[in-house]
Amino acid sequence: MTEITPDAHLFFKEKPVTLSMILNRVAALLFVCISVTSCVTMKQNLKSKKITKSILEDEVLQDHFTGFVLHDPEANENLIELNADKFFTPASNTKLITFYGGLMALGDSIPGLIYETRNDTLFFTGTGDPTFLNPDFNNQVAFDFISNSPLHLAYVTPNFKDDIHAPGWTWEDYEYYFQAERSGFPVYANEVHFIYDTLRHEFDILPRFFEDQVQLYETFEKTYSHARNLHANIFHFAPDTARSAYKNRIPFQTSNELTLALLQDTLHRKVHLAQNFEFEYPQTIYSIESNDIYALMLKRSDNFIAEQLQYLATSELKIEMNSTAFRNQLLLRELYPYREQLVWKDGSGLSRYNLVTPQFMISLMKLILAEITIDRFKSLLPTGGTDGTIKGWYKPEEGQPPYIYAKTGTLSNNHNLTGIIHTQSGKDLLFTFMNNNYRGSSYPVKSEMQKILKHIHETY
Repeated sequence: MTEITPDAHLFFKEKPVTLSMILNRVAALLFVCISVTSCVTMKQNLKSKKITKSILEDEVLQDHFTGFVLHDPEANENLIELNADKFFTPASNTKLITFYGGLMALGDSIPGLIYETRNDTLFFTGTGDPTFLNPDFNNQVAFDFISNSPLHLAYVTPNFKDDIHAPGWTWEDYEYYFQAERSGFPVYANEVHFIYDTLRHEFDILPRFFEDQVQLYETFEKTYSHARNLHANIFHFAPDTARSAYKNRIPFQTSNELTLALLQDTLHRKVHLAQNFEFEYPQTIYSIESNDIYALMLKRSDNFIAEQLQYLATSELKIEMNSTAFRNQLLLRELYPYREQLVWKDGSGLSRYNLVTPQFMISLMKLILAEITIDRFKSLLPTGGTDGTIKGWYKPEEGQPPYIYAKTGTLSNNHNLTGIIHTQSGKDLLFTFMNNNYRGSSYPVKSEMQKILKHIHETY
């Protein structure tokens, strides 16, 4: 082995490092980085172009209007855009806007009741709380508060300044479970419920107040053309255990007088009507956790909860109990930068007058994620193959976790899906897939959407 002597450094003199050498090395390093980034970007672009082409050339998707945006929230960029700035009818995707409004207006729990005690009387009025005596909610804080009060009870008619139906709703749907009337003090979700007793093998009517006004049938008969008379609470119905329990319901026609009668019938005590009472020192009883009402609204796509959520927000914001006032409040504040990207007419999406752009839906989700974590957002949305309105769609492979968390939006000839897609590489991407004006069933459209979204899940 060669021994290096003390004088060996004379033969290994270091070459002086010049500025040009440093710049050359930096340039070389930048070239490598840019090359790698360019390759990754090129691959992403190729994927995006391939998926965009597959949507454009898809036979099922060709015969109607389709919009699609895939967004990477970490890079803050759209990976795919198709008709991103065109307007679509969002249907129940509108509930995501209402959900955001709820996040901005409500706290951890929803206001259930406004009350004031004077002498020997408890005066109370509504906040629009849709959970009051609603069979979907076991927690009945507001009802228990009234029921347990030793004072005389006086129902103050709410200062409700809205129509029972929103602009653009289909009037003939008044008899269907998904279009209950809006009101300032809902009771039993403003619907007659037909609840199956598994021991007696027959349906009970709730509230019992309506028992004498209901004609039940074992199966649908042509002898009655409507489940409820248009202008009267007279019902003809054939409930069915084959359908979901929440679909065995019929909206009743609301009024302050009926609310009073239902309260007295359920409480089994006298309740006075106070129409011109002015609250001086109002207090609020808070009902269920906001998270619970958001989850049911989004997972089941509950129209009634979505509509009433607007009034809950007005109660907390101390503004007029009017859905337009709620929407204007949000449009003039948090949604002001996006006001040219939407037409917003109701809380549920039943209105055909609602319009949004796919890009707005992406911006909306980013606003939501500025308020809550992505994990909480996922927990509130329907989960592919697991629950909600996409329980039968977007099933993961055996042993794999779900990959789609998204809100559906469906009306006749329209089907949309907006939410989060979790990719096999571990990314959470935001997407909106909007389909308007197709003919026939939504099944072929959903099938094609499922293929495309699964491909994105596997390749991004």
